[in-house]
Amino acid sequence: GDVKYTGEATNLIVFDSNKSNLHAVTNPEILRDYLFQGIINQYPNFYYGGFISGGNQILFSGANFSTPAAPAVSTTAPISTTNLQEAGVDEGDRIKTDKDVLFSLRHCEGDEKNTCLHSYRLQPSPAKADNISQLKLTNETEKESLYGYSYRREIGSIYLAKHSDKESQSIVWLKNKNQWSYEETGYQYWKKYNNHTDIKFITADQPEQLAVHHELTIEGELLSSRMINGVLYLLTRSSTYHSIPWNKRELNLPIVKPPVDFFLPTLTENQGDKKPLVKPENCYIPPQNGSRYNRSMISVLIAIPVDNPSQLTSRCITGDIETFYASTQAIYLATSRYPTVSNGNWLTYAEKNHTTDIHKFSLDSASMNYLGSGQVEGHLGWEKDKKSFRFGEDNNTLRVATSLGSNWSEENPTRTKVTVLEEDKATQSLKEIGKLDHLGKPGEKLYAARFLGDRGYLVTFRTTDPLIVLDLSQANDPKIIGELEVNGYSDYLHPIGDNYLLGIGKDAIPAPQAENGDSRGAFFQGVKLSLFDVSSAENLREVDTMVIGKRGTDSTVLRDHHGLTVLETDSGHYKLALPIELHENNSKPYQFQTSNPASIYYSWTNTGLYTIDINTTDADPLQLSGKLISDNFLTDINDLTRYSLANDRSVIQGDTVHYIHGDKVLSSEIKD
Repeated sequence: GDVKYTGEATNLIVFDSNKSNLHAVTNPEILRDYLFQGIINQYPNFYYGGFISGGNQILFSGANFSTPAAPAVSTTAPISTTNLQEAGVDEGDRIKTDKDVLFSLRHCEGDEKNTCLHSYRLQPSPAKADNISQLKLTNETEKESLYGYSYRREIGSIYLAKHSDKESQSIVWLKNKNQWSYEETGYQYWKKYNNHTDIKFITADQPEQLAVHHELTIEGELLSSRMINGVLYLLTRSSTYHSIPWNKRELNLPIVKPPVDFFLPTLTENQGDKKPLVKPENCYIPPQNGSRYNRSMISVLIAIPVDNPSQLTSRCITGDIETFYASTQAIYLATSRYPTVSNGNWLTYAEKNHTTDIHKFSLDSASMNYLGSGQVEGHLGWEKDKKSFRFGEDNNTLRVATSLGSNWSEENPTRTKVTVLEEDKATQSLKEIGKLDHLGKPGEKLYAARFLGDRGYLVTFRTTDPLIVLDLSQANDPKIIGELEVNGYSDYLHPIGDNYLLGIGKDAIPAPQAENGDSRGAFFQGVKLSLFDVSSAENLREVDTMVIGKRGTDSTVLRDHHGLTVLETDSGHYKLALPIELHENNSKPYQFQTSNPASIYYSWTNTGLYTIDINTTDADPLQLSGKLISDNFLTDINDLTRYSLANDRSVIQGDTVHYIHGDKVLSSEIKD
């Protein structure tokens, strides 16, 4: 920034560009200059004639982020809860259950343009879901009908929180509103993305009388959230933008530098006046080097006690944060760095030297102290909902699975690496204490990862699915203790007791050498469930499989683990439910590029919820127990209001299943 004369001795902070440690902001002017310089770095030659991308850092911008979920409160019939990555770390979803009550987000009755919180009384026999109340949460009359992936983003997500000091509970509703527009700021040519996060705290002691008792509006988009011990943790991101109009760029107008408060996101409580969300002294700056330039962007970590939302705590990091992972011990924020190379007047991504910075914060909501940072080689992949599963914490060590290389490069083929980090309090860093590299065969992509206790499970794939089992009991000496190759791949891994692992993905047929297939070697087929016996890692077995549908068949679980419902009924016996979009209609098959029958896509047949029994003591432990069809090709092919299954959910209540599909709630007894 500008040269400053203080008239007195000044301390200088020297950044070690080879380390990832964050530096606390000691003067608001430092933060102001850093964010202002981010504008210059982004488009250094853009303002004064000529559009030449200079030394800007291009970051991948994404969002996101076990054991089975904690058991539900005992009722007359056991009931399922949200499928979580880590027990004790709740995740926002469009539904929550409490005893025999279902809370669900969907459009208001008779109004597809606004969102309501609905409560249902669930009954197992006869199967029934009675809508007992609705609470209007939005008033956006100009919105069009919502379908597919946008549905979840528009209706938001909810948490159910029990208050520790009284017999009451609240529902917390979060909604991310990305308007992709700019708001005028009062400063010449400075603009902000008009994104904000709405939060409403709803009294839910009596599901028949839902009422909002507190509201917060946070400037910035919501990237991810978790709830731990009654505290809601959010990660938001806000950014500023400066653009001189084309007809005035030749005038070489100076860029006026706003005050530091201009760059900081704001908070509005109960529709009152705006106030700063975070103070400059609670912000941190990451180091810079030739591939890590600062940007005019702020990521904010916020802790909100549900009992007292006014007493929130916040910390900010300048720049972009890509991934949010939380254990019951700490919160980790991560950003993959994608180096760029010059290509004339433009910058393009490099295929090598990807790194990921990881920052650790305490779970103490009163302080959320910064504990340290580390760096691992590789990036976190491209699918935002799967990034958090690349992390796992156990015994105060963090395990991280990263990807290196390029899917399309023979010289630098894709490979997978696992790095083990441990906090070093003396240096405020996360030090590497162990690693495993070159996991999977050269060119195989990491499809799924799961860290459970002292075990790690990875699925890499190109033409077949290698399930790799890691022994992480000695953090400084991790080992591969088992590998198993089967057809197809798993997108999601779920523990079934202590000795079994369920993989959900796609079946696949290897392509001839002359054909690429879908993944440089195979044609994907129907949805595949694989049950693995992992009791002896040296003798891994795929004990049973089930393939549903033909090529083109899809499931919510392949992209969002909340689409899977699991209920353990007794030892070794589990009930599962997952939404399926079935493709088996071969009246007009679509054949891709070749005459290979494996390349034929089948037409949509129906959409519904499939229920599956797992009994690990049976010879054939995977058994299809029922189907609850919501949409059918024969009757609904021309129904334009038909929803996709992207946001479908379900609840298992004893021997009954309740299926949330779009704005419908369908109930049925599970038939053996």
